[in-house]
Amino acid sequence: MWKPVIVSSARPRLAQDQAEYSTWMKSVLPTVAAIRMAADNDAADATKLADTFDKVATYWKAKDPAAAALAETARDAAKAIAGGTDKTANLMKLQGTCAGCHSQHREGSAGNFKIK
Repeated sequence: MWKPVIVSSARPRLAQDQAEYSTWMKSVLPTVAAIRMAADNDAADATKLADTFDKVATYWKAKDPAAAALAETARDAAKAIAGGTDKTANLMKLQGTCAGCHSQHREGSAGNFKIK
């Protein structure tokens, strides 16, 4: 018996709640640490970090364009690291962007942060 196949072209669901967003954010510090510890530019970890910040930017676009712009800056710094461009300078740029966004959009204490 023939059954129709339904194909969807919809984009995959991005962060619908703070739990998923929190998972992304919790992956950033260990990934940055791995990049920092690598003897050479670690393209795989930098690419993973760029992908994470791409999701974060998409999450923020409808909520706060300024936060999305900060995530895009972090993403671009991670892409530069993946491309072999000055790891130290781009890590400093990325981490400075993180600090700026956190001061504007995060509240709480370690282990209990939430979005403002």
